Amino acid sequence: LAGHLIALAGACSEWAGSSSSAAGRLAGIADALELTRQEAVRVNDGRRTQTVTWSQLHDAITALAGDLRPTAESSEDMPEQLVGFAVHAETIADICTALSIESGKQTGSDLVFWADAVRHAIRSHSRDFAKTAETAACFLSLAGRARTMALEMEYGFLFDHDRQLLAIGYAASEGKLDPNCYDLLASEARLASFLAIAKGDIPARHWFRLGRGVTPVANGAALISWSGSMFEYLMPSLVMRAPAGSLIEQTSRLIVQRQMDYGAARGVPWGVSESAYNARDIEMTYQYSNFGVPGLGLKRGLAANTVVAPYATALAAMVRPHEAVENYARLEAAGARGAHGFYEALDYTASRVPEGSRVAVVQAFMAHHQGMTIVAIADTLFDGAMRARFHGDPIVQATELLLQERTPRDVAVALPWAAEAKAAVASREITPSGGRRLTTPHGSTPTTKLLSNGRYAVMVTAAGSGYSRWRDLAVTRWREDATCDDWGSYVFLRDVASGKVWSSGFQPSGVEPDSYEVVFNEDR
Repeated sequence: LAGHLIALAGACSEWAGSSSSAAGRLAGIADALELTRQEAVRVNDGRRTQTVTWSQLHDAITALAGDLRPTAESSEDMPEQLVGFAVHAETIADICTALSIESGKQTGSDLVFWADAVRHAIRSHSRDFAKTAETAACFLSLAGRARTMALEMEYGFLFDHDRQLLAIGYAASEGKLDPNCYDLLASEARLASFLAIAKGDIPARHWFRLGRGVTPVANGAALISWSGSMFEYLMPSLVMRAPAGSLIEQTSRLIVQRQMDYGAARGVPWGVSESAYNARDIEMTYQYSNFGVPGLGLKRGLAANTVVAPYATALAAMVRPHEAVENYARLEAAGARGAHGFYEALDYTASRVPEGSRVAVVQAFMAHHQGMTIVAIADTLFDGAMRARFHGDPIVQATELLLQERTPRDVAVALPWAAEAKAAVASREITPSGGRRLTTPHGSTPTTKLLSNGRYAVMVTAAGSGYSRWRDLAVTRWREDATCDDWGSYVFLRDVASGKVWSSGFQPSGVEPDSYEVVFNEDR
């Protein structure tokens, strides 16, 4: 929620400073009009009508569609054009209402709904032009409220300091943390981990305590999740970047391929994630569970169910867009599309499929899954727009280096047997014992720290100077100078409000600080 509120804040700030293009406005109205036309074709059963005709509706839709084609003058004359569009839209809505009443069918309500959508779109754009300054102020207010709400969320009380992990919850009645923790990097909870670190609620070392067990997929290795669901792997990518070549980006590519292969092997559309399935309680409410692909998840019994969730295809569109379009066609052919979009799920599990049928359609719409579908498709079509808005926030920019983690060359790959359900955390302890703590950069000779893995070596002094070498090659220039100690590569920080710039170490700015602390640990 916090991550998406930050993305929302970025969107509102962006919209406050720019207006939609004429082509964009017209395209939105045209989309609603096209859906009206499609619905008219669907409900027209060919019977003669008394008051108005289907031919009249077709002509009215065609006329407005022609007017909605953008021209060079569209931007300048948009307010006046919208007035004309509104007249056409009212005519279309009246015809649809008359046809719906005359047919006496419930199906006609959808036709009226889409005709009204055309009217509402036109009215909305007209209001934008009438209240330009007011709209911009409203966007800025919403941006501030959304970001404040996101940053007011606290994570520190959920942090288990012994395990360096976030508990899955807090029992308020008992006043204690849940004993279970989110301990896998391949989890929807990594977005919470990232934000908790970005806010400063928990230390950055927590990120490296998240489990990085991998499993072989195709010609590579992907991170293991708990249930092997598309949601666990790809939900964070709705707003959080996975840099090219990173561990997360490679995992995303491989698990989508594994999901596609699994669907093909079972002869069903692909896309498995947590969802409702074809079982109901006494109140006839569909039941819900986490489903996934065997081999990707640690959970037992993943092969016992075959439940396909269309929203999983939308999430995968961010990775494999063309294949997602093809899969949506298969889902529609299987009966997965309803009046309000794609249904919640297709349940192919034999024990839950009615006799004589191959699949049971879970005829529900979950707002959460519909929302993820919309955002995922928007990211796919608009080059990661929601991710750009999230990463435009300063605290996100300051933390995004964590996402650059590459896949290790030498890594133990193992199949996720059920016995491994308690996923191991990273194979090494991130916080070694010992270390030297210095409170001054000054001394008779520079105090130094040498770090090396046998091939790449870095030397850094307490003042922040030093050098790095790859085998026998100097990566940075270095000249030994025990008096000045002013050679090296340096990190600078800038206060974005005041513009003041300083170096993270004493060198090279040389400004005497109020206090100074350097810690040399075994690994950093």
